[in-house]
Amino acid sequence: MPTSSKSTTLSPSMNHEETSQKKQVPVRPKSGYIKTLDGWRTIAVGAVILYHARGITIGGANFSKLQNFGDRGVQLFFAISGILICSRLLEEQRMHGHISLRGFYIRRVFRIQPAAIVFLATVGILAIVGTLHPTLPASLSSLFCYRNFYEAANGVTSPDDRYTTHFWSLAVEEHFYLLLPSLLIFGRKKIIPLLTALSVIFFLWPPIAHHFKIFDSPLAAWRTDMALRDLLVPALLAVLLTKPAFRTWMTKISSRNALILLTIVALLLSQFLLKGHLMGEMTCIGFPLMVISTMLHPEGWIGRLLETRPFLFIGRISYSLYLWQELFFLHRKDDSSLRFLQSAPWNLIAVLVCAILSYYVVERPLMRLGHRLAPPATPGRNDLGNVSVS
Repeated sequence: MPTSSKSTTLSPSMNHEETSQKKQVPVRPKSGYIKTLDGWRTIAVGAVILYHARGITIGGANFSKLQNFGDRGVQLFFAISGILICSRLLEEQRMHGHISLRGFYIRRVFRIQPAAIVFLATVGILAIVGTLHPTLPASLSSLFCYRNFYEAANGVTSPDDRYTTHFWSLAVEEHFYLLLPSLLIFGRKKIIPLLTALSVIFFLWPPIAHHFKIFDSPLAAWRTDMALRDLLVPALLAVLLTKPAFRTWMTKISSRNALILLTIVALLLSQFLLKGHLMGEMTCIGFPLMVISTMLHPEGWIGRLLETRPFLFIGRISYSLYLWQELFFLHRKDDSSLRFLQSAPWNLIAVLVCAILSYYVVERPLMRLGHRLAPPATPGRNDLGNVSVS
């Protein structure tokens, strides 16, 4: 019976030279960094910026129909987060036999909050000097991660509070971070049926709530209960991928970019034939399948494109881009306070400068600190000193 290399003992007849050569073979640490995810982040943040850059024309061409897809960029971010965070936690559980909630939340806080606080502080400074006039309740709801419920309950957003409305999606993700680790810890032995049941419930809940006008409001779709399916379904797929049979099946059906092409066709049909109906349901399932497809087949032309340097760089700073784009691209016609920085090409230059500064001055140093305080299970990309960047 063959044995693993870990359990193989050295034969007495093996010479010293052979022994030395075997001992000198370097063992590369397993990395948790998945390059294609940064590529998908580039597409997600690009879609959001395109959506907010209304009225832009190039050579007389109108991109309004293409821009309508931009609001789905947030759902793509959710798909990436659901897959990545669940995979990280499962890997920690597999390697150490448990999940450290303390370590997970330390890394999350140092990853998300510093850049968000800097952005909110900038909005506060602009309020002090009279450039913007945000309301205190909206700012507090952004800071303490309940902006989505605040918007859904309030119904009406004051003009300058629009510059922080994107914090609704950060609130949804934070709520997901509170839920998922507990599910994986306390429902470990039945995690697949548990996540399946929750995914089905929250998948069906939005159309039911909308049809019967349950807790209805203009921004009800931003509530966590309405958006949670976009994170739960990817998390379920991440768990299923740990099963060899499912992973083999997914590897086969996702070859030749079939899942990506099918998702794109379904979205186009929904947009132009069904007038947007079922779009949310299709993206809820299609987006995580697209992401998984390139994770399993990074050698394909789409995977290679997502792993090119421009895609990786923009994906790396995508969180800061998402934070700052709202200030420079979501402008009001009746407001001239930031008009210079809200017109092309200065808005694009401004958001790139702010995002790069945010990443290198705030995000990266604080991520390093968070990972020193709570080392992750697997190392990540080199620009953070081989620590995970989940």
